Amino acid sequence: MKGKWDLKRLIFNMSALVDLGQEVTSSKVFREKMKAALYVVTGMFSVPKAALFVNNSNRRSLELLAYKGLREIDGTDIHIKSRHIKAFNKNKPYKINEIKNKSFYENNNSAFKKLQIKTFIPLFAKDEFVGAITLGQRLSRKSYRKSEKDVLKVVANQMAITLHNSTLFKKLSNKVAENKGLYENMRHIYHDTIQAFAAAIDAKDVYTKNHSYRVARYAVAIARELRWKERDIEGIYVAGLLHDIGKIIIDKGVINKGGKLNLMEIIEIKKHPQVSYDILSKIKFPWKDVVDFVRHHHERIDGKGYPDSLVETELSDGVKILALADAFDAMTTDRPYREKLSLSEALKEVKKCLGTQFDSKISNVFFRVLQKEIKGDNKEPQILLHLDKDFDITIITTLLEGITAELSV
Repeated sequence: MKGKWDLKRLIFNMSALVDLGQEVTSSKVFREKMKAALYVVTGMFSVPKAALFVNNSNRRSLELLAYKGLREIDGTDIHIKSRHIKAFNKNKPYKINEIKNKSFYENNNSAFKKLQIKTFIPLFAKDEFVGAITLGQRLSRKSYRKSEKDVLKVVANQMAITLHNSTLFKKLSNKVAENKGLYENMRHIYHDTIQAFAAAIDAKDVYTKNHSYRVARYAVAIARELRWKERDIEGIYVAGLLHDIGKIIIDKGVINKGGKLNLMEIIEIKKHPQVSYDILSKIKFPWKDVVDFVRHHHERIDGKGYPDSLVETELSDGVKILALADAFDAMTTDRPYREKLSLSEALKEVKKCLGTQFDSKISNVFFRVLQKEIKGDNKEPQILLHLDKDFDITIITTLLEGITAELSV
C-alpha cells in the first residue's frame, strides 16, 4: 500500500509542478495565478500558512506577492542584501533556526514572527535570485523527510522559473524582436529542471552516477547520425534523461544490492519502466513519443523484453536507440553485482546480441558513430568522451571495422 501511495503522490507532485508553469505563464492575471500556485504547494505538504515573495533588487527587499492563511501582512517585506543571498544554496529548504545569516534574521525578526515562518526557501532561476517561499508549521509531521525535501526543492525550482519567466514575458511584450532569444532562455531553464530530475534519479544508485546523462548523450549521437530533425533529437535527449524516473519509488537496497536478486526483487526492478510511464504520461511534453521511448527502453527485438514483450516490428527507432544506449552504458560502468566490461568486451557483447536484444540497423549506426569519434571526424564526441581512455585504439578500430563490414554484407 505504501508503494502505491508514494506513486500517487509523486504523480500528483509531478503534474502539479508542470501545471505551475503552464498556469502562471498562460495568464495576464499574474498575481492571482501565483496565489493559485502557492496553494498547490501548500496542499502538497499540508502547510496551512505560507507566503510567496518576489525579489526587488533595486530596493534590496523581498516584496510580498501572494499568501495563504495569514492575516494583516499586506505590505510585509523582507530586507535582504547581496551577502545574504550569496550564503544560500539554490532552492534549498531551510529551517528558520538554521539560517546562518544572523544579520538577515535579526533585521527581519518581526516580519518572520508575523509570517509564522518555520521553513524558508530562497528561489533561484539559473544563478539569479528571484524570490522566496515561506512555509509555516505543517499540519501532519513537523519535519520533512528527505524524499519530501527533494520534491520541495524541485517545486521551488519550478516556482523560481515561473517568477523568472514573468519578467521575461514582460520584456517580450515590449521587445518583440527579442522573442527568439527569450524562447531559448526559457527552453534552457526547462532543460535544467529536467536534468535536476535526472540527477535525483541517479542519486538513488551509487554505481550509476550520471547514467541518465550518458544514456541521453549516446541516444543523441545515434539519432543525429540518422539525420533526425533537431526537435526529435531534443525529444530523445529528454527521454534519456528521464528513462529511469520510475526507480524513485524502488527500494534503494534492491537497486544497490551486490548479490543476485531474488524473484520478488526482480519483479520490483522490472516495474520501473511502467512506473516511469505512469509518471511521465501525466505531463504534456512539447516533444512527441517521449513517454513511448521511456516505457519500452527494456524491450528486446526478439520479444523477450519488458513490460510489454514487444517484437522488432512493434518498436520504433527511438525505442531501439534508447534500449541500446541504456544497455551499453550499463555494460561499460561498474554495477553492484559486477565490474564494468572493457570497451572491446562491450562491443563484442552488442554484436553477440544483434537480432535478439538489439536492432542491427541501429547498432550499425552506433558503431559508425564510434568509428568517427575515434578518427576525430566528429567535432563534438558524445560517446568516446564518457568512456575510459585505457583501450587500445588499434584493437578497437580493427574490431569496429570488422563488425561494420559484416553488417554491411
